[in-house]
Amino acid sequence: MKLLHSWGVVLLATVAASALGAACSAVPPNTFTGTGGSTSSSGTLSGGTGGSGVGGLFGTGGGTTGSTTGSGGNVPGDCDASCKDAGGQCLSGTCTITENPGNVDPGLQTTLENGGNADPALRFLYPYDQTIFPRGLLPPLIQLDGAPPDAVFLHIHYPGFDYKGFYGASSPGRVLLSEPAWKALTLSATGKVDVKVEVTKVSGGQVAGPVIQTWGMAKGSLRGAIYYETYDSLILGGVASVGIMKIQPGALAPTPIKSGCGNVCHTVSADGSTMVAATFLTSSASYDLKNNAAVLSNQADQRFTFAALTPDGSLALSAANYRTFFGFGGSHLYDTKTGAQLPAPGWDGVVNNPGTPAFSPDGKKVALNHEDTGGGHTLAVMDFDQAQKKFSNLVDVANDPAGFLGWPAFTPDTKAVVYHSGTNAMFETNSGAKGDLFAVDVASHQVVRLDALDGYKNGQSYLPANDPQLSFAPTVLPQAVGGYFWVVFTSHRSYGNTLPSLDHNGEFGKLWVAAYDIDPAPGADPSHPAFFLDGQETMANNLRGFWVLNPCEPNGSDCASGDECCDGYCRDVDGGPPECSPMSGGCAQEYEKCVTAADCCDPGFQCINGHCAQPPPPK
Repeated sequence: MKLLHSWGVVLLATVAASALGAACSAVPPNTFTGTGGSTSSSGTLSGGTGGSGVGGLFGTGGGTTGSTTGSGGNVPGDCDASCKDAGGQCLSGTCTITENPGNVDPGLQTTLENGGNADPALRFLYPYDQTIFPRGLLPPLIQLDGAPPDAVFLHIHYPGFDYKGFYGASSPGRVLLSEPAWKALTLSATGKVDVKVEVTKVSGGQVAGPVIQTWGMAKGSLRGAIYYETYDSLILGGVASVGIMKIQPGALAPTPIKSGCGNVCHTVSADGSTMVAATFLTSSASYDLKNNAAVLSNQADQRFTFAALTPDGSLALSAANYRTFFGFGGSHLYDTKTGAQLPAPGWDGVVNNPGTPAFSPDGKKVALNHEDTGGGHTLAVMDFDQAQKKFSNLVDVANDPAGFLGWPAFTPDTKAVVYHSGTNAMFETNSGAKGDLFAVDVASHQVVRLDALDGYKNGQSYLPANDPQLSFAPTVLPQAVGGYFWVVFTSHRSYGNTLPSLDHNGEFGKLWVAAYDIDPAPGADPSHPAFFLDGQETMANNLRGFWVLNPCEPNGSDCASGDECCDGYCRDVDGGPPECSPMSGGCAQEYEKCVTAADCCDPGFQCINGHCAQPPPPK
């Protein structure tokens, strides 16, 4: 029985305590054993290459190297340097790469290129058509339906790029693009054209394909880190292990933060400085993430369990009722360093049970489940003045009589709130519960289901296992990247032919990421099909990914972009490598600090949550 799931299904404290006690006795606190996390190459696969992380900007760790900040894309008549690194040739401005990791003989190569229709079951199981990928990730594991292939021809192309790869046998059908080729693909893409992906295979001498998908490539690398709770992790000790992990997009494996005895039910501040979490059924703590997650304040109650944190991590607004299970005495505002309760005019005596509240990335609003009047079916938004610790303007923005609304998360521009609506009052999608993700416009109160993210197209599920309504617990990277916002969420859906739907009797969830349009048209679905977050352990239950930036660095520190710096600027100093620096005049580059769009060097850029950001790509 998993801690989070057992609490969601069994409300009796004695049953939950028994389950948690068993987990705590099985694994000593903060003992990290076992093997590392999985990569995108899990499963039986012939052909393709492995290796450590690809280029990208993800702070520290994770097997990543290099930096992909700035605009990227092709220079007219030239190719990105990654083309040569992948063994390609630049011909008239087109990067041409041919690989044969499967040692497919020339005659069979020609047969594959000619195509065929021998296996009508051939289709993509993963990735999904129309997925938007950012830069800096591990290459996705292409997974196929139909008879296992003896050889596969993978053709990826768009103006300025042409890749042909010949891969060997695999069972079930899988293809893993080499990391240098994937890096060249993502860095060559301008973000303005579709990427066509074609797969042809031969099985028993019979050729089938090509089957075709279209992907999009965002011109930017994902930032920060995702903190998530995990159960049965091999890294933390295997069966019955419990803890909180951190993973940076593009990393080969997660990093343990806390383990043992109820270290779950967490929240992290947008600036990556502070975490709060449960430590047991009736206790909680706050932690300094700039100091190896050292304890700031231990509390013998649930004041920090699932509490909302201001972007700077200095204040915590406690959750209540649905996500704390012992009738904790209403929601209050607390100092995260001392644990002291603070007066909160406009909140005290006004809101008692807010579900799992969340502050906006700019700290000026808070979203909550208005349980006091809506019975779990209403989402509300309030204004917040952090200097005065004052709340005001309580407004209900969404209501669903048939669904329990939970896990609100603001987009970086604070214009919308992404949330879960489902059949379970615990805001989950295991044990037979169903749920999808939605977004509500804060100004107009217009609600849209995130169909593409949830797995719907034209009202029908496009998921290969036909398993929608299994998603919950969204959070949003507090910064725009590559012309998009980015949502991480938990789902119990299948992952190609690697993991089944409702894995481990519905207990094992996984982290997925989806692009989300900036400034969508009113009423339009802003989401895109999701991709599996590689690097997380496949044989563990991974939940509640909380996406934040990495803690900022002081002036004089090495940097690749301004969002890494406390003052907000990353500049070359005296001809040396870039370092965090005070503003010395001029305009702000991408990811550097801004107040308005006029501060940004590129006239087309926007100022979103205090950072210069690429505009949305053309439709």
